[in-house]
Amino acid sequence: MTTNTRKRWLAYSLPPLAAAVGAGAGHVLRKHLEQRHTFAPGRYPHGVWSPQRYGLPAQDVWFFAADGEELHGWWIPHRRARGTVLYCHGNSGSLGEQIQVLVDLRRLRVNVFAFDYRGYGRSRGTPDEEGVLRDARAAYDHLVGPLGRPPTEILLLGHSLGGAIAIDCALHRRVAGLIVQSTFMDTRRMARELYPQVPLHWVARRRFRSVDKVARLRIPKLFIHGSEDGTIPVDHGHRLFEAAAEPKELFVVPRAGHNDVHRHGGFRYYRRLSRFRNRCLAR
Repeated sequence: MTTNTRKRWLAYSLPPLAAAVGAGAGHVLRKHLEQRHTFAPGRYPHGVWSPQRYGLPAQDVWFFAADGEELHGWWIPHRRARGTVLYCHGNSGSLGEQIQVLVDLRRLRVNVFAFDYRGYGRSRGTPDEEGVLRDARAAYDHLVGPLGRPPTEILLLGHSLGGAIAIDCALHRRVAGLIVQSTFMDTRRMARELYPQVPLHWVARRRFRSVDKVARLRIPKLFIHGSEDGTIPVDHGHRLFEAAAEPKELFVVPRAGHNDVHRHGGFRYYRRLSRFRNRCLAR
């Protein structure tokens, strides 16, 4: 290879190589930041794993996602149940850190099936968008299959990331109603707001496009958001509500943040949930 040929080869080859290296580094950075900010699983035995001590007659349930991952959940029956809630928790922690939420849901006089996504609690695997969406569908299938609950009495309830997961599940499975609490429109918009100086939203793969999905749901929907939510601004709740198809309701809780909506909402919060449940089950 002559000197001139070498120079021409380098001139043509180095930019694509640099771009490839840059793309590879960008991919690693994107994947790291997405993983860090989308999923923050708590693992067993951290947390409380004896719900009976809190008055919850919980039964351990093991089931499998469509791709074979083994998942864990708690079936919490109520002797005078009016409806069944399939609960999808947020992006952090595990069932062992949801005890108070599950205790509070008992006030609604419902059965509750709560589960951990892959990589959370006692569930196997590693979380990603496709996987956790698959996990919610598997939980639903176990609820209507082995646990024997009819679709006409099931309400999906999701908090934060769990709201996006519940929205997707409602698109693929029949339910009586959907409750979405403190949830974002999609993760690209959240990336833009969290990192305004870094164009992560250009390459974000985990999208959880809830703002598009709610427009296709014709079941009753209740959107709940705290007015002072510093994690997912209340504008996301308003925009999800505006994009959603009828029938729909919006309940903004004054002074509430991201994780204390039930506390600030108090009696009004549980009354609103009860009224929504009654309307869904009367259809």
